[in-house]
Amino acid sequence: MRRFKDLFGLVLRYRLNLIGNIVFNALGSVLSLFTFLAIVPFLRILFRTNDAVETEEGGHAVFVQVTAALDQYVAANGAEQALFMMCGAIAVLALVKNAITYLSFYSLATIRTGVARDLRSQLFDRILALPVGYFTEQRKGDLISRMTNDLMEVEFSVIGTLEVLFKAPIMIVLSLVTLFAISWELTLFALVFMPVSGFIISRIATALRGAAGRGKARLGDLISRLEETLGAMVVVKAFDAAPRFRDRFAEHNEGYFRLMRKLYKREYLSSPVSEFVSMTVIAILLAVGGRLVLRGEGLEGELFIGYLVVFSQIIPPARSLSDAIFKVQKGAASLDRLDEVLQAEVTVAEPQQPVAMEFQKEVSFEGVRFRYAGSTEPALDGFSLTVKKGETVALVGPSGSGKTTVARLLLRLYDPEQGHVRMDGLDLREASTGSVRSKIGFVTQDPLLFNDSVAANIALFDPHFDPERVRSVADIAHATEFVDQLSEGFETPIGDGGSRLSGGQRQRLAIARALYHDPPILVLDEATSALDAEGERLVQAAIERVMEGRTAVVIAHRLSTVRRADRIIVMDRGSIAESGSHEELMAAQGVYQSMVALQQLEG
Repeated sequence: MRRFKDLFGLVLRYRLNLIGNIVFNALGSVLSLFTFLAIVPFLRILFRTNDAVETEEGGHAVFVQVTAALDQYVAANGAEQALFMMCGAIAVLALVKNAITYLSFYSLATIRTGVARDLRSQLFDRILALPVGYFTEQRKGDLISRMTNDLMEVEFSVIGTLEVLFKAPIMIVLSLVTLFAISWELTLFALVFMPVSGFIISRIATALRGAAGRGKARLGDLISRLEETLGAMVVVKAFDAAPRFRDRFAEHNEGYFRLMRKLYKREYLSSPVSEFVSMTVIAILLAVGGRLVLRGEGLEGELFIGYLVVFSQIIPPARSLSDAIFKVQKGAASLDRLDEVLQAEVTVAEPQQPVAMEFQKEVSFEGVRFRYAGSTEPALDGFSLTVKKGETVALVGPSGSGKTTVARLLLRLYDPEQGHVRMDGLDLREASTGSVRSKIGFVTQDPLLFNDSVAANIALFDPHFDPERVRSVADIAHATEFVDQLSEGFETPIGDGGSRLSGGQRQRLAIARALYHDPPILVLDEATSALDAEGERLVQAAIERVMEGRTAVVIAHRLSTVRRADRIIVMDRGSIAESGSHEELMAAQGVYQSMVALQQLEG
């Protein structure tokens, strides 16, 4: 089973803990057998003290020697003292056994939590490495479900894997060896019935994996619905859509309930089946073995009781073995879902030998063609543009004309299908993404702030940020005028998504964030389109101030904000329709002039 090997491969990273777990499990199994077999001399002391010194002729040599030694001890010290000695020995064995059992669980704790930690880190690293387009196709709620519930199932599967490989088999093998030593004929007779239980449990487990996978997918749907509702609560309430959202959630919730009930119905069937088969075998052994004892055919009564006690101890590990198989099956379904993320294609790959990126002259797009996944029309088609250092270039045009795509390609969030995006003549694909993005400050229409302090948002969680630098860029972005009025200044928490701030305040913090690392290039994507007149005035003043001495690519819908640009690029269907200054384009009386006239009319 491939997934079983995958799970074991994760465990092998913790070899020392794994070796310790194996050793402790083996010692614990041996001590368990000694504890259970102690009932044989205990019974002999109670019921056969009158012939204590007599040695049995039958039985195996080991049991004959142990019996003889016990009989001599009873003869020399008396049955009562021997009884106390046996009780003390059992208590000591139990203490040592449980101490070793604790150590085995302690070593397992590091393995199970370590595997979960490693997988969680791999997933998060992969999510950070995946292209932006991946997240437009995947639901956030489903990704959250994979990183929480699926990871938990894999963690439980680690326990199941170790039980399958080491703990339960060790106990079963040692018990079988002991049973064969006591009575090989009776043990062979009992083993005939064991495959029946294994076959039934394996059939149930095979059906479980498919149900587990469907259950995880349904849970992802459920969390996605919840995440959608929480993110759009204002809209839900404003449109009185709560009943419709409730019905939609109830539908998914009911589907998940039915599927999980079916899954657990199968899972919980394994334990009763295995116990029923085991108890049936014990009942048969009682009949067959009891008959041998009554007939005096080579098996003493106390030894037969010891045999039954040891045989009964095969049942718990056998049941745990069946439970472990179910854990592995469920974990395998979860691991499949995690693999879908871990094996997702990284379309923006880091170069094997990255070249240092510099920006001294220009940024250029050369015959760029790009199409988003699932789209039939290209977002950019033969797009070529050169932006000189220190120049401000504005991109305007209708929605879907390719303006934002230009910014995303410049930030190397995507790579072009054809053509090149270069910085000082070097293709961006030849440099690391970190080297490219360190040259660019990015401000979006939605500021996308985080639930932390003002300073942490500006420095973007830089653990060694410079407070003076934070204040300096905030001042340039016209943000200090409201930050200083907050209760804790730059240490004030701003709430989820910056909910405690106005739209204009959030946007000015985003501008300060873009400036924090002093990038030579600024990309402003519709930075003022969602603001009111006063907010737009303040943010526009901040933008004009931060663009001084920098190269800027400004994407705007409101044409009044781009009049001062050195060059305005009018885009249409992924290519350039017109290019020039505001005055030149107005004089040409083309597309740009029509757009300006239309906005003035609408205003």
